[in-house]
Amino acid sequence: MPSELHEKLCAKGVTWLKKNGFGVAALNVWAAGSRERVDCIGYRQQCTALIEAKVSRADFFADKKKPERKSGGVGTYRFYLTPEGLIDIGEVPAGWGLLEYSGRSVKLVHGPSGNLWPSKENAKESGWDKFAHEVCDVAERSILYTIARKTM
Repeated sequence: MPSELHEKLCAKGVTWLKKNGFGVAALNVWAAGSRERVDCIGYRQQCTALIEAKVSRADFFADKKKPERKSGGVGTYRFYLTPEGLIDIGEVPAGWGLLEYSGRSVKLVHGPSGNLWPSKENAKESGWDKFAHEVCDVAERSILYTIARKTM
């Protein structure tokens, strides 16, 4: 069962996604067609963003071993959200961003800057390509379908 802090981070992650233009955003979603249970996911027309909330170093290091972290998975852009100071930028896997929660706010510590959010195909032109991931389209559609069903 997720801790109270984990759930708070997930809620803050969804708020951060919405502030960054992800009009469809949800927390704690899983669906048929995806092995992943995502903490937070946001959808824009051209891309998606995944946020994995981590409240312990052990959970962070265990997450890095999941098969979806090596290939496929969801989230054109991927972030870890942790309490401030939990992990160092050097520990963040290549291509991932780091968000930290402190006080009442979430701040971007490492990741693409600005509010461009291009598709994977257009990321190179904008310099965001080092943060853009290949996604599993089936898993992303399944999760989006689950979110849509919950809102009806």
